[in-house]
Amino acid sequence: MRLSCEVDVINRLLPSHNVRKARRGSHAQVSLGRKPSASRCSSQLFLMVCTAKDRNGVKYVVKNNVSQVFEKFVSEGKATIRFKEPEQDLCLSKADPLQLKSLLTLVRAGAQGRDLERVTLSSLAPASTKQVEKPKTELTVMSRKEYPVTSRFPASLEVLAVHSCGMKRLDPRILHLSRLHTLDLSRNSLTSLPDDWGRLNCVSTLILTDNQLSELPSGLWKSQLCETIAVLDVRNNHITTIPLQICELHKLVCLRLNNNGFDSLPPTIGKLTNLKELAIAQNKIEVLPAGFSQLRLENLDVSDNPFDLSVEGVTGEEQLVFPTLLECVARAIRKYRIPYTEEDLFPHLYHFLAAARQCWCGNFCFTCSSRYFSHVNLRHLVSNTYSASPGVSSVPIEGFLCSQHCLIRFKHNPRAYWRN
Repeated sequence: MRLSCEVDVINRLLPSHNVRKARRGSHAQVSLGRKPSASRCSSQLFLMVCTAKDRNGVKYVVKNNVSQVFEKFVSEGKATIRFKEPEQDLCLSKADPLQLKSLLTLVRAGAQGRDLERVTLSSLAPASTKQVEKPKTELTVMSRKEYPVTSRFPASLEVLAVHSCGMKRLDPRILHLSRLHTLDLSRNSLTSLPDDWGRLNCVSTLILTDNQLSELPSGLWKSQLCETIAVLDVRNNHITTIPLQICELHKLVCLRLNNNGFDSLPPTIGKLTNLKELAIAQNKIEVLPAGFSQLRLENLDVSDNPFDLSVEGVTGEEQLVFPTLLECVARAIRKYRIPYTEEDLFPHLYHFLAAARQCWCGNFCFTCSSRYFSHVNLRHLVSNTYSASPGVSSVPIEGFLCSQHCLIRFKHNPRAYWRN
């Protein structure tokens, strides 16, 4: 039984001598077994810890020598084994949770003197250099020659960058890197990305610049990634539509969408309350949604967009009639976030729901709504720096009103919403 992990050995006698040891773990191989020279029946059971500095390992007697096993965070790959003699704590971290659970089960059984003859144990031989070397956490591939075709990606990778490899689809092997938190696939030829992102549940930074993507990958909001993505960079692609679902990425801090060709942002963009940096330069945006004014940004880039600063006022007041049954149901679905997929509905109903508009009161509306235009000063939205075309300090805002009540309130004080 062998386990690769980070190990920190804590001597419990040091505090009594007023000595402090800086906690610093090192990569090690932890083995449970018997000495190879002893007979199987009479040999002691040992837990051996081998590191790069000591490949022969330090052995700890297991039987009647383990006072306690702390496993509250075993699902995170962390545990502590407390020995009676010597008075030391073995703190394990960055381990595979399943392997760690198996090791702790055998340690407890061995400490209680149970029979482990049916279990395949280690021979406690000295570890090789490869077994104790620190696992690789970062990998950068800059050309096709460097790309690992015949070898595997290290399972310990946390940062992976693949550039200029002509990649047209995502390598399935990458989807199994469960520890990955930064994935950079810029300067390739990706045209689409899978809906199922496999075991990539920890990715917080996703960079897809300079590819040929025509749409944002739906797997971002259909998987665990919607709770982890903080940086999304899709500059220099061919994305013509920004879907409403992107507003479900509540952890998003940085969103870069420069040079794609879309002409609008989702009306619910204001839901991204953690967003601090937004770049939408070099697109075809003429008017921004009202939810844009709810953002509180540190950096903003809206340059090289054909903003129409001449529009202002209210239009379509005659459409504020009593809503139809279809509109009432659609409003309820969006308000209560009732889940649905494209397979659940007729195509025209699915597209009707996708065309949802959000009133300044927060409710959703569809065809029964009135449109208004206003301007918002960029200085009121950005705390640090903003970039805009020469002479542009404000941008046009397009919003919708769901009822006569909201229309009256808007006419009475059009700026009230912007101060909320």
